[in-house]
Amino acid sequence: MNIVIRFFAVSREITGTARQTQSFPEGTTLQKLQERLFETYPTLEAQRVRFAVNLTYTPLTTVLHEGDEVACIPPVGGG
Repeated sequence: MNIVIRFFAVSREITGTARQTQSFPEGTTLQKLQERLFETYPTLEAQRVRFAVNLTYTPLTTVLHEGDEVACIPPVGGG
């Protein structure tokens, strides 16, 4: 199945892209996607990014489906 991954702010800088599509086997969880991203882009893990599936923050146990969009969002500071 194909999953669209969108990167924002520093995660976009680390990956060098704002969007990519990756293939995963059926039944893949958000945890597995995260593990693949951290293996491919080790410095991404240190950024303490969070993930949203189809515009909603979800737990890492969430099962992904064909065509889902996963946003990789770094922490946001403000003041």
